[in-house]
Amino acid sequence: MGLCFVWPIPNDLLLFHRNGFIYPAILLALGLFIRTPQIRAMINERQARPALLILLLLTLFILINGFIFAPDIKEMLDSWDGQWLRPVLLFCCGFVLAPVIQSQFPSITADRLFTAIVLCFWGVICVHLLDTAWLYWRDGIIHWGETRIVFNRTRMSFQINMITGFLIAELLARALIHQRFLTLKTPFLAFMLLANLVCTALVDTRWGTIGLVGSLFSTFILLGLHRMRRGNILKIGSIFLVLLVAAIALGIASWKTDPRWQSLRSDAETGWNAPFTSYCYNVNGGAIPLNAEGQPMNHSNGCRASFFHRGWEIVAEHPFGIGPRKEAFRFILRRDLQTDKVTIPHSHYGLIEFGLQNGVLGIAGWLALLVACWYIGWRHYRHGKTMPGLFLLLFTIGFFSRTMVDHNLKDHYLEQYMMLTGLLIGICCLRSRDSHTQNGS
Repeated sequence: MGLCFVWPIPNDLLLFHRNGFIYPAILLALGLFIRTPQIRAMINERQARPALLILLLLTLFILINGFIFAPDIKEMLDSWDGQWLRPVLLFCCGFVLAPVIQSQFPSITADRLFTAIVLCFWGVICVHLLDTAWLYWRDGIIHWGETRIVFNRTRMSFQINMITGFLIAELLARALIHQRFLTLKTPFLAFMLLANLVCTALVDTRWGTIGLVGSLFSTFILLGLHRMRRGNILKIGSIFLVLLVAAIALGIASWKTDPRWQSLRSDAETGWNAPFTSYCYNVNGGAIPLNAEGQPMNHSNGCRASFFHRGWEIVAEHPFGIGPRKEAFRFILRRDLQTDKVTIPHSHYGLIEFGLQNGVLGIAGWLALLVACWYIGWRHYRHGKTMPGLFLLLFTIGFFSRTMVDHNLKDHYLEQYMMLTGLLIGICCLRSRDSHTQNGS
C-alpha cells in the first residue's frame, strides 16, 4: 500500500528509493506463491496462460534483440532490467497478490484489496489539492499547471486519469447494471471523482482532459450494451444525454480557456516537416517556425506533429530498433545526423519509443500482449466476473490510448500499469473458495 502512494513521487522527494518497496513485495509475493500449493490452487492459471506466455516471449525477444542490435550492451542490460524486467516482475507480483493476501488474511477479499489500492493511489491527488490550497492561501493566486508532489503535469495527469477511470466505471456500473466492485459508499466515490475533476482543471493538460472524456464514453458504451433491455432504454438514454451535455460543456470550456486549440491545425501543418535545427529538436538555440498566420508555432501543437512524423520515419529506417535504452530518440538523431545539438530526449509517444528500442516486432509483441489482456477482461466481463473484467478492459484500452499521445511505456507509468493489470487478471482468475479447497486437497 505504501508503494501505491509513493509510486509517482520522485525518489529525491522520498526518504528512500521506491525500489525498497518494489523488490521486497515481489520476492515475498512470488516466494509464497511458489512455495505454497494451497495458494497456487486458489488461482486458475490456465485462463491467464496466453497473456503470460506472450509476456515471457516478449521479454526474451527484447533481450535477444538488444544483444544483436544495441550499440552498448551494458547500457542495454541496465535499461532492460529497469525499464522492462522490473515491470514484468510487478505484473507477476500483481497476478499472485490476491491469493497470497487472502491466504494470510482471509477477510481481505479481492474487492477490499483493490479498494485499498485505489485509495492509496488517490492519496497523491489529495496531497496535490492540499498543496494547491496552501499555495493559494500563501500567495493569493491559483498556481495553474504547477505540481510539486510529482515531477510534472504529465505524471499527475496520468495518475488522475488512472483513478478516475476506475471511479467512473464503478459509478456507472452501479447506476446502469446495479453491480459494484469497490467497497466505498457512493457519496464518497462521487466526492473522489469531484476531487479528481478539480485536480484535472488545476493541472491543465489537454490530453488528460480528452482522456477523461474518452474514459467516460467508453465505459458508458460497454455498460449500456451489457444488458440492453426495453425497460431500461429510457434510463440509459437519459444518462447518455447528461454525459453528452457534460462533455460538450467541458469541450467548450477547454476551447475558450486554452489558446492552443485556436492554432492547432496551422501549428500542426507547420511542425509536420519542421527541420532538425528548429526549436523542436534544439530547445537551446533552435529557431521557432512561423505558422500560416505568421505567428510563432506553439510547441505543443507543432512539435508533437513533427515528433510523430519523424518518429515513425525513424522506426521505418531502423525496423529492428537499437535495444532497450533511455532517450533512444535523441541517441538515434544525434548518431544519424552526426550532431550533438539535438537536445529533445524522447518523441513524446510511447509506441514510437517502444519501436525505436525494440523494433517493429517489439511493437507487434506489445500489441499482442494488450490484446491478450483485453480478451481476458472481455471474457470475464461477459461471462462471470463483470466488474473486474470491466476494469481490466477499460484500463487496457485507456493505457494503450495514452501511449498514442504520451511517452508512458517507461518508469513508474509502466510499472503501475503492469502491476495493476496483473492484479486484475489474477482477480478474474481466482477460483471460488469451494473450488480451490477441492483442488488444494
